[in-house]
Amino acid sequence: MSLHTHPEVPDGVVPAPRPEETAKGDLAPVPLWAPLAALIVAFFAAALSGLVILALIEAGGGNVADDTPGLIIPATLIQDAALIGAALLFSAIYARGLTPASFGLRPTRLWPAVGWTLLAWAAFLALTAIYVNIVGQPDQQELTRDLKDESSTAALIGYAVLLAFVAPLCEELFFRGFMFGVLREKIGVAGGALATGLIFGGVHATGSPVETLGVLVVLGVLLCLLYWRTGSLLPCIALHALNNGISFVVTTDVPIGGAIAIVLATSTGAVAVGALVMRRVRVLPGLPQTPR
Repeated sequence: MSLHTHPEVPDGVVPAPRPEETAKGDLAPVPLWAPLAALIVAFFAAALSGLVILALIEAGGGNVADDTPGLIIPATLIQDAALIGAALLFSAIYARGLTPASFGLRPTRLWPAVGWTLLAWAAFLALTAIYVNIVGQPDQQELTRDLKDESSTAALIGYAVLLAFVAPLCEELFFRGFMFGVLREKIGVAGGALATGLIFGGVHATGSPVETLGVLVVLGVLLCLLYWRTGSLLPCIALHALNNGISFVVTTDVPIGGAIAIVLATSTGAVAVGALVMRRVRVLPGLPQTPR
């Protein structure tokens, strides 16, 4: 799929801005505190849904210890959906006429985007190696242990879709498209990237060893900078999906052929969905369309 900006961009799609032209955007009216409030609302909704799912499993005579995927997968899907819903809600309260481009779903030049994505990935690998050398190899995440012990093919497929397809889409839209989009308007690119990275790492604290959080903070900051440099969220979705897909196939010891297929399918699929929303949706449904 070509994502060039000129002259292939369909009518109505805004070309990708240069980094220096993205200082002011559609999210400028959204207050500084709104992303954190949206995050709290989303996690509260996810927690309630988790309790409901837990009650349903127990009411059906099931055992949560024997059906971990039955709890984790739907609860996480609801959490990801809640992140998007909260971002749209808090944005709609303060901003007008929002489109997918307001959250970074806009075209960008293909080869520069590929170059910046590879550079961000190389920087992540290098900084991670340095970090691990300093603090030591962290213990495995709780989810990693669950994946290693999982024998159900259906559950593994569900985890693959969740981790390498759904999560990159929803988390990039919330953390980079919404949170960083708001924070960089208030405290600048560097401050916004650092704050978003810290929060991104912090929300993954549950079930993760403390040492792992530093790696996630680094990834969160680099994804913000990748969004800023390319002017588009699509490279961030691609890198996030690629990283999660590789982590999944390595953890589950998928054979090389299947591993390549999973990584390619999830990363290209996530980008394709983002591009489809970018091209097909003009004004986000349910959001104010009147000018500021």
